[in-house]
Amino acid sequence: MDASPDSQRVDRPLTPLTAALWSIGLWLVENVCVQVTQAARPGALSDIVNLGACQALATSLVVFAMVRVHARETSLRVTLGVTPLAPLQFLLSIAAGAGLYPLMSTVDDMVLKRWPAAPSPDDTLMAKLLEVPTLGSRVALVVAAFVVMPLARELFFRGIVFTELRRSSRLWVAMVASSVFFAASQFDWRSIPTTLVLGLALARLRDRTGSVLAAVVAHVAFWSVAGIPILRGADPAADVTYPMRWIAGGAVIAVLALVAVGAGHRSEE
Repeated sequence: MDASPDSQRVDRPLTPLTAALWSIGLWLVENVCVQVTQAARPGALSDIVNLGACQALATSLVVFAMVRVHARETSLRVTLGVTPLAPLQFLLSIAAGAGLYPLMSTVDDMVLKRWPAAPSPDDTLMAKLLEVPTLGSRVALVVAAFVVMPLARELFFRGIVFTELRRSSRLWVAMVASSVFFAASQFDWRSIPTTLVLGLALARLRDRTGSVLAAVVAHVAFWSVAGIPILRGADPAADVTYPMRWIAGGAVIAVLALVAVGAGHRSEE
């Protein structure tokens, strides 16, 4: 008896070009979700919980589609790189992520001052998103923007994109491509340099630990430097200037953590 057409389908290797197309597809699905919710409930554009939910939903849909095309014969856990972290790897991931924030934030502030953005309707929208007069609104902002969104981003870029590119390409291709697409997803050229550096650091953790959870932990730790003060009542829109010792010390800690997390590990080429 002939096999069914579905059983004859095989996994298709993910290339940098197709990974770029999937990244664009993710952006499109996110925007469709946001626009649909805005049409159904005016004001959803300024609701950070809604934006986080749309990003999580879009990521789930696109990851499911990618699995059907590129990883039908592999378990979802393996495809996303969800494997346990050792306690030391967990701590090093926190150090790497949190240590990078003061430097990255300072560089971003310098770039924004050198090339300020022209006034636009997005400024009003951002102001509404950052209005957190109550504890509940502060918790919602931190959970949605600093936990849910980084989690969704990591499952896509350091999860399925990194894993599938690594299966069909060399390690450096998977690291660079996933980081470039991650940086481009910001859609603001001024933040691309720092986001690219963050992406490469997260890709290093993903490779050296063999787990996307390391990248998730580091990414959440990165934003926790800003998120914890907000939970304590700090103004999210306020400019924060970090002392030079914080910037230098954090960078040194991050570099040491990124080096230590790969001690004794040899990537398969």
